[in-house]
Amino acid sequence: MNQINITSSKLKTSLSSDSFKPSFGLRNAHSQTILSSVGVRKSIIARRFLPYSTSSKQMLLSGGEGIRLAGYLNRASTKRSSSLAILIHGWEGSHDSTYIQSMALELLNQGIDVFRLNLRDHGDTHHLNEEIFNSTLIEEVMYAIEDLQSRESYADYHLVGFSLGGNFSLRVAALAQEREITLESVIAFCPVIHASQSNIVLNQLSNIVYGKYFVRKWKRSLRKKLQHWPHYDYASRLDSMKTLEEMNQQLIPEYTSYTDLEAYFDAYAISGDRLADTIAPCYLFFAKDDMIIPVEGIKQLSDSPNLTVVVTDRGGHCGYIKNWKWECWQDDQALAIIQQHRNSKADIA
Repeated sequence: MNQINITSSKLKTSLSSDSFKPSFGLRNAHSQTILSSVGVRKSIIARRFLPYSTSSKQMLLSGGEGIRLAGYLNRASTKRSSSLAILIHGWEGSHDSTYIQSMALELLNQGIDVFRLNLRDHGDTHHLNEEIFNSTLIEEVMYAIEDLQSRESYADYHLVGFSLGGNFSLRVAALAQEREITLESVIAFCPVIHASQSNIVLNQLSNIVYGKYFVRKWKRSLRKKLQHWPHYDYASRLDSMKTLEEMNQQLIPEYTSYTDLEAYFDAYAISGDRLADTIAPCYLFFAKDDMIIPVEGIKQLSDSPNLTVVVTDRGGHCGYIKNWKWECWQDDQALAIIQQHRNSKADIA
């Protein structure tokens, strides 16, 4: 595992852990986390992205064994780009989450095509598959990316994930060599390292706002699932579940193959040697003030030379808002990494 080990001096400067210096009023972790996706910024990004929303190509991808995952392809221009960035949202996010649209805008404006993938039961796709989403379902994401790459040919592919989507992206990177998946780079912002850590902090009183937020979002998703698959029998119990801990304790043993939470959390962890065999260069970004992903977890990551870890003092959870123009530092970082890999590939060619 490297701390900023990149050949380009320009990219080294860009990825410096002290290069994120938000404007006054945006230095609080909660401001970063909340303002990045709600209110004024959400409206501005949605308005800017509207032309791309209306021109998106919806695609249903095969997740294997009859499973289908949905996503949206946007081209930077009428001419196909040489590069495609595949974006994966966080838990209870979607292809239209503000941070996804913001990143897509940055890349599209620089000539990079974008595919916004929805995980199962996200982005109003509850009708596509009978089984309820859980975070261990990496195989269907692998199949979906294989399907996408077989149908949409590009010179280079880049995978960008946020929070749980960052966790999925890194697991794809670790398994890519076993499958027909090509990745030039993998970029993960605030990825879940081991969910047991996040489960603890989200159930703490100091994080009650975020805990309640995810409880509300998860319940809404489960109720949407019932509209399409009414045979599930959890409806009468949802109201009595008040915390993530209660929901996890009741739902995970019943609707996954895991009988206890620790085994479930460990099944999709990226700690230990889980990322040791990655071939594609992976860039992981963490903030010391992230209240959802404890930064201490980076000590559990593999010492693989293909992992570059950047830790900033501020940023909150997938916030990284630079200023009151609502510009986003994580968008800059992803663009810099992708452009550097594109340029390096062009130089070799």
